[in-house]
Amino acid sequence: MANSAHASWGKEPWGERLSATLGHRANSMLAVAIVLVVALQWLPVEPLTSLVVSITLVAFVILCWLLMRDHDRRLCEQCAKEMPLNPAEEAKRLKRRFWMAHTGSEPRFLVPYLVVLISSNFATTAIGRIGWALIQLSMVYLLMSQSTHRKLQPWCPWCSAGGGGEEVDETPPVLPHDDRQLV
Repeated sequence: MANSAHASWGKEPWGERLSATLGHRANSMLAVAIVLVVALQWLPVEPLTSLVVSITLVAFVILCWLLMRDHDRRLCEQCAKEMPLNPAEEAKRLKRRFWMAHTGSEPRFLVPYLVVLISSNFATTAIGRIGWALIQLSMVYLLMSQSTHRKLQPWCPWCSAGGGGEEVDETPPVLPHDDRQLV
């Protein structure tokens, strides 16, 4: 069984293997990009270099996002290998991340967050720049929350009855009774 998995891995074109590997690590790469954007603002860099690095980081973020979206549309062998042996206990431990994943996708919270995130770019004072950095770095936690939710969604208390999800009626529907004899 293991040999067949490795045999199919070798048959895929190298571009697809690279895309799958990078897509699997896209969340981590996005988090690193966010930290680099924040660090770039605190390092003494010439304006032209800063512009080139900023444009490169934006392109990198878009590439990571596209790779992440592609990764999420297929079954990933690496994700299956990294699945915890006790996912229910892991989900209980990471309950705040599930809450953040659900709350962060609600428009009533998402829109104000985006407004604060974008408007923080106009802060120019030293205290404003510290606030900007903290707000930008909050995206790392959002990424971790979404990643955790994708991996452990079957055990998410908000997707099920345990945390606000809709209850599922376990009783089967009553079928109409027909006394006619089949011919």
